Amino acid sequence: MKVAVLVGGVGRRIGMEKTEVMLCGKKLIEWVLEKYSPFQTVFVCRDEKQAEKLSSRYEAEFIWDLHKGVGSIAGIHAALRHFGSCVVAAIDMPFVKPEVLEHLYKEGEKAGCDALIPKHDYPEPLLAYYAESAADELERAILQGIRKILVPLERLNVVYYPVEKLRKFDKELISFFNINTPDDLKRAEEICSKMSTEGL
Repeated sequence: MKVAVLVGGVGRRIGMEKTEVMLCGKKLIEWVLEKYSPFQTVFVCRDEKQAEKLSSRYEAEFIWDLHKGVGSIAGIHAALRHFGSCVVAAIDMPFVKPEVLEHLYKEGEKAGCDALIPKHDYPEPLLAYYAESAADELERAILQGIRKILVPLERLNVVYYPVEKLRKFDKELISFFNINTPDDLKRAEEICSKMSTEGL
């Protein structure tokens, strides 16, 4: 299975690069490297400088956005151009269950869709399956100045997958918890302290 990790922006709200955020004594990137080690994984950086910096520290494959400064839509696009069909996960989602990723990938492949996006009250496009067939539409949107991934998805064959179906792999659905602010990090530490290391 192919996994593309969106390393992303500079983490303005939390005051540091997301890769450097410490959680339970480890950097977020270290959690992800360990967790996704069984899979074919690529880390999508915002630019060459970030990729070079991280590749000098970690044994992993790092690529970068082909279109700079437009956010996660460019990261997903770069992943598809590099990797083909894959599941995408953001670096700031530390509690993603690998079983959730595997299920999304299998369901996306089985459905033959352009994207399979988990959805509760709102969609979760940063923890989702994307087919290589979505790449052209994402690029078209980027060139039109569109930065929201949900806009080009409206023009694609997308399956919105009920998150309730994922509870058999992730009872509390903590896979969708992400760290954007210091308060989020505090809550993540609380979650982490209640879980065994194997559960992360």
